[in-house]
Amino acid sequence: YFENSPIYNIDKINTPLLIMHNDKDGHVPWYQGIEFFMSLRRLSKPSWLLNYNDARHWPLKMKNRKDFNIRMQQFFDHYLKGANMPVWMQKGVPAIEKGINQGYDLVK
Repeated sequence: YFENSPIYNIDKINTPLLIMHNDKDGHVPWYQGIEFFMSLRRLSKPSWLLNYNDARHWPLKMKNRKDFNIRMQQFFDHYLKGANMPVWMQKGVPAIEKGINQGYDLVK
């Protein structure tokens, strides 16, 4: 168990990670996604967590699917094509602005 658990091998992770983990996920406990993400951040690993409220393992609402696709495209454009980072990746989006300010704009 310990050898296969990613939480015990976070120090070996070097690849930037974009994680989607929703709070109503019935397959993976929500706290495990948070624990994994916070462990990555504590070790200054490049990582981002997307959480769609009231979504299960995969978001079913069209607006959430579109949002995820935009963010995933921006993530890969940055790391694979050298595009500028979007605001949500560089500065984040405060919880009080969730759904209002998406942070899609690219930082110059």
